[in-house]
Amino acid sequence: MDQQSALLKDKGFEAYKKKDFKAAAEAFADCISQLDEAQDVLSAAEMRNNLSVVLLELKKPEEALEVLHDTAQIFADANDQKRQAMALGNTAAALQALGKFPEALSTFETSADLFKETDEKEMRALTLKKISDLQMKTGKRYQALASLEASYNQNEKKTVKDKVLKGFLGTLINKITHRS
Repeated sequence: MDQQSALLKDKGFEAYKKKDFKAAAEAFADCISQLDEAQDVLSAAEMRNNLSVVLLELKKPEEALEVLHDTAQIFADANDQKRQAMALGNTAAALQALGKFPEALSTFETSADLFKETDEKEMRALTLKKISDLQMKTGKRYQALASLEASYNQNEKKTVKDKVLKGFLGTLINKITHRS
């Protein structure tokens, strides 16, 4: 990534931190244009991931999905499973925002599997919570509870609230499944 692209990237992150999503989107889009021109495929794919997050904040899921078009495959071709999983998670979030729940669920599940392979426990825990939410929305309540429990089991940095919820969830699952 050249210096100008790096400045645009930083500008995008600063705007994002300030919740100025329109400015962040413009900076990331400009950065992508420069990276595409320089044929820096991996950096451009990473910026597309960032832009998709901003577009979702701007309530533009169609654009978010469009900007992610081949991003996961680019990372897969580069054997970068962590960023591939992130791209799939962003794709799933856009699909969810579009109401395409079965497709979003499947994509989140693939993302979670890749996070497991790369030992990204926090990212996997977040993805499992999203899976649980989608399973609940689609009427898969038992699977949702199991996914949520797996999320709490995966997360090593549990807050007191997480520990209490995990205990409650375990009790609930034991009652439902008639385990002691």
